[in-house]
Amino acid sequence: MKERIIATDPNRTFLLIRIMVGFYFLAGGFLKFVYPELQPTGYFQDFGQSAAGTIVILISSVEVLCGFMILIGLFTRIAVIPLLISILVMIFAGKLSIFFEEGLWMMAHLSRVDFAMFMGGIFLLINGSGYWSADWSMQSKNS
Repeated sequence: MKERIIATDPNRTFLLIRIMVGFYFLAGGFLKFVYPELQPTGYFQDFGQSAAGTIVILISSVEVLCGFMILIGLFTRIAVIPLLISILVMIFAGKLSIFFEEGLWMMAHLSRVDFAMFMGGIFLLINGSGYWSADWSMQSKNS
């Protein structure tokens, strides 16, 4: 099972996708800790203010951890799954209302980074982390 999770091609260009996706989430999660006013607790207000803050801290922690794992290429396929879920939740919770209020093109404009990160995450989920990664190092030792 572990071999299937860490299996990856020896492609060196996958590093570029890992840097793009990993840094985006690492920086985003880290900035939510440094600047708490950036935390989007409004989406979780139905759970109560303190629960909303706790949920956002949990999400930010997952973003930092998984972003770092993607950057170093450690269990990339596993690390990308919670981030894909996070993006989907943000699109449905935050951007879908824009579609109904302002139309498709405004939603597409405001969702372009989310879409790019989602597609980058799907790429990493399918292909793995590439040559310069912890996954590749573990894979080549096991082979």
